[in-house]
Amino acid sequence: MCEPTLIFSAAMGGMSAISGIQEQNRAHRAQVDAVNRSNAMARQKYINDIQISAYNDQQKLNVFDAQLNADVASQEAYFKQKEINQIEANRAIEGADQELREKLNEQMFASQANLAKAIQAQGTVLASGMASGQSMLLELGQAERELGFEQAQIDATVFDATRAYGINRYGIDLDQFAADTSAKNSITTSALIAPSASFKTIRPIKQNAPKKPSILGPILGGITTTVGMGSAIGGEDYWQRTLNIG
Repeated sequence: MCEPTLIFSAAMGGMSAISGIQEQNRAHRAQVDAVNRSNAMARQKYINDIQISAYNDQQKLNVFDAQLNADVASQEAYFKQKEINQIEANRAIEGADQELREKLNEQMFASQANLAKAIQAQGTVLASGMASGQSMLLELGQAERELGFEQAQIDATVFDATRAYGINRYGIDLDQFAADTSAKNSITTSALIAPSASFKTIRPIKQNAPKKPSILGPILGGITTTVGMGSAIGGEDYWQRTLNIG
């Protein structure tokens, strides 16, 4: 029959061992749960980072596409405006040419009329029956002087008209150049460099759950408790007497 001291010591040792095992299991479960939570949070962060990077890359691409479309549109607008500028310059040149032709024709007709007038004046002098001599020469010379004076006026008018035409043409060319330059300055070049993709998101390293602890420690602890309780209650030589050692 087992004595009370042995039973009590064994019971306390067993309770200590069971308690130790239960505490180890609780600590192990807590560690496993912490590792699982950490892994889940790391994976969720990894997924979120991928989504954020994809969104940012798409936004950058959208901005670049918009800039590229704006650049293309500005190029098309530039060439269209150049065509309009050329049409306007051609219209202005045709108008200037027409004006010069009209003035030259007007002076050509005036020159012919003056020549005819001079010939008529000379014919009148010759037909007047005026005796040849100083008087006739004076009359004929007067007609030539008048013709020369009127022709000089015509020549001056032609020179002025031609000079005005040259100035007008220069102004037309200058206006076209200014309009082309203004159109060219409206060209946008925003989309110079295509956006680069975000750096690849680093996949998190999965933490391994801790191994289940051995029950050897709590059992040894329970044995130590049993021995200690027996010695405390039965005396230092209790286990010698109980186990018949020595």
